[in-house]
Amino acid sequence: MIPSLKRGSQVAIDAAKEALEKYSRFWLGNPDKVESELYELGLLSQGERYMAIDIALQEISPACRLGPEPPHDLSSHPPFYHQSLYAFRWDSAHFGKMMYLKFALVSGSGGTRLAVYSFHESTDKG
Repeated sequence: MIPSLKRGSQVAIDAAKEALEKYSRFWLGNPDKVESELYELGLLSQGERYMAIDIALQEISPACRLGPEPPHDLSSHPPFYHQSLYAFRWDSAHFGKMMYLKFALVSGSGGTRLAVYSFHESTDKG
């Protein structure tokens, strides 16, 4: 991991927490993929999904950052093209397994919003 990416990780985590709290929801950066991953985790209701992402954001730290590293650090899925991506892998106390979370922070006229691109049990590739 590039050291400068680790330094920006805490800022990204804090901004993601703030966005989730402010809007009481998150957006799906890659809707079909994330819907499938949430379903596989047994997270069916909006409330369950919100709580799971909130817990994940509480558990991750800059030390858990995986990347992605340039030039692969920008989103390529609609509706949020060219947003910086932040990926984390950690041993989750809540979920009882290694987890993986990738998100972007999308800024607009209403403020910064959280877009989740991936949330699942970690695999060898992340």
